[in-house]
Parts: sequence; structure tokens; C-alpha cells
Amino acid sequence: MLLTKIFIFIIGSTFASFANLVVLRTIRGESIVFPQSHCDSCGHRLRARDLVPILSYIFLRGRCRYCKSKIPLESFMVELILGLVFAIIFDYSNILGSILLFFGLMLALIIALIDLKTYDIYMVQVGILSIIGLIYRYLYIGFDIKFVYIILGFAISYLLIYLISKAGIGDGDIYFYLAIFLFLENDLIIRFVLISIWLGAIYGISIFLKYRSLKIEIPFCIFIFMAFLIIVLFRGYPI
Repeated sequence: MLLTKIFIFIIGSTFASFANLVVLRTIRGESIVFPQSHCDSCGHRLRARDLVPILSYIFLRGRCRYCKSKIPLESFMVELILGLVFAIIFDYSNILGSILLFFGLMLALIIALIDLKTYDIYMVQVGILSIIGLIYRYLYIGFDIKFVYIILGFAISYLLIYLISKAGIGDGDIYFYLAIFLFLENDLIIRFVLISIWLGAIYGISIFLKYRSLKIEIPFCIFIFMAFLIIVLFRGYPI
């Protein structure tokens, strides 16, 4: 069992390494296929030994083997977190469901990190997340009229807040929310939304206390992802 968990962790961290690449190249407007992996500082092509998730970062002490420039700690943390998440959520009795849910989490993290860095949401990525979510919901949760009511109620509420705040909230966040709804049972959706709002509010208050300003733009997708992760990890427990 332990060896299996370690193997699943390695697979998760390997996909996480790819997620890091997607984030960086999406921001730069580069292809995720070409060119081959290289150091962002010196441009040297990275070899297989430089790309081993987690271990390469540790053995190289967080620096490029060739130019000694620092490798962002974020890359290590993403590999560690997604590796652990896949090992935790993997269900031997539902392998396909576990894979779909993991890819949903991974893509949600990609979207959140890009938003955190650029304040942009790429609808192509949200679309892919929605497709994965549709497959997951069809196979493991199902569609019913209550889900339709939840979607409509949330969309109307979000639109009203958007209009009242005079576009004070992001217009792309709603699509991110709706895509994630597809992965959650109806009774978990409201909890998910509330947790994301609480997390965003805590951050917003801390920013206000620090800068004494309400005009600072806050990338909200990272809080949506964090709420999604919390719900997935603790969905079997009362929250």
C-alpha cells in the first residue's frame, strides 16, 4: 500500500511539473510543446536529471545546474502539493474518477496561478476544465433540476453583484466557479462558494490594514482554487 501511494505521489508530482511549464509558457505566450525545457535565466537546455520532480530541486539546492540562478520555490511547492493531493484523493475502487478529479484540481491550480500573476483568466483553460467536469459529473454525480437551479441562482446573484459593484469583481471568475461546480455534489456547492468568499475576505482585510486602501485589485481565482481543494480533501467530513 505504501509503495503504491509513493508511486501515485510520483505520478502526481510529474504532472505538477508539467503544470508549472503550462503556467510559465501561457504567461509568455509560448507553445507548451516547443521549445524543449530550458533554464529561464541562461537558456541552457535542461536534461532529464534536471527535471526530476522535487528531487532535482532538492539536490540542486534550488538553483540551475548551469548558471546557478535561483529556481522559483513555487515550482517545488506545486510539485509537492499536487503529488500529495493525488496520493490523498486516489481511490482504488474508482481509478477513473480519481484521475478526472485530479486533472480538474491541477487545471484549476493552473488557472489560479496565471490569474495570480497576470490578473487574466484564459477561457480555453476554463473550457477544458468544464469538459473534464462535465464528464466527471455525468459519470459520478449526475445532473438534476436542483443543480440547474443552483447554476441559475448563482449566475443571477453574481450578475447583480457585478452590476452593483460597477464591475468591481472579475467577470471571468463566474466561469471558473461554474466549471468547478461540475465536480461537486449539490450540497457542497454553497459551502465551496462561502469558503472561497471567506478566504478572499480574510486576504482583503489584511491588504486593507496594510495599505489602507480599497482600490487594490485582488486576483480571486486562487481563493476559489483553495476552497475547491478544501472541499475535495474534506468532503467526507462536516465543514
